[in-house]
Amino acid sequence: MKKITSPTPLYEKVVEQLKLSIIQGVFQKGDLLPSELALAKEMGVSRITIREALRLLNEAGIIETIHGKGSIVKVGNNELLQHGAYDQFLDNFKRSTHIRLMVEPEFAREAARCATEEDLANIKKCLVNPENTEVLFHQEIIRSLHEPLLLQWLDELFVLETEMSLKWLVMPAEQKETSEQIQLQHTKIYKAIARHDPEFAYFHMKEHLLYVKEIYENFFKLFL
Repeated sequence: MKKITSPTPLYEKVVEQLKLSIIQGVFQKGDLLPSELALAKEMGVSRITIREALRLLNEAGIIETIHGKGSIVKVGNNELLQHGAYDQFLDNFKRSTHIRLMVEPEFAREAARCATEEDLANIKKCLVNPENTEVLFHQEIIRSLHEPLLLQWLDELFVLETEMSLKWLVMPAEQKETSEQIQLQHTKIYKAIARHDPEFAYFHMKEHLLYVKEIYENFFKLFL
């Protein structure tokens, strides 16, 4: 899960993120959620915010909070999707994918024109450090444009799309191949930016986003 920074009430974002984690299978029916303190640290919010989000999830019957034990997931991903989360999940996906396909290839093109050596080094770190995520790779490209407002905008669109989410949206047998394919695509994007080739940076970014879009579409087909 990623840290949350948004003008939307934070507890609502926590609710969305935890629902998404259940849909993706990160947390399964019967699982004990991490402690309030652990969730607060991971998401970058206060324990009060986490407590309010858990209260809402408990009222909705998605989790059961037991005093002295913690919060237990009461529904599986299929059950959650059948209770309306699917429509919101699909709507968010369509919206974010449409916007990202319009603008991120252009961001890559511009990065190829203006990225400094320091910017390139930061982007490259996302290729060699396994701790870096899909999100961070795109963040570093946008950071190279030196427009802070763009980073805030991207964070909103990445409510759905994290490296963890991509992992859970494919079958276990396909996860290694998918990860390798994304790594290859990231490398192509980086190399085009590093050699200051705007058109290839644009092309490879669009190719990558279409691949990610296909992963999500295949996931949604399971619930039609």
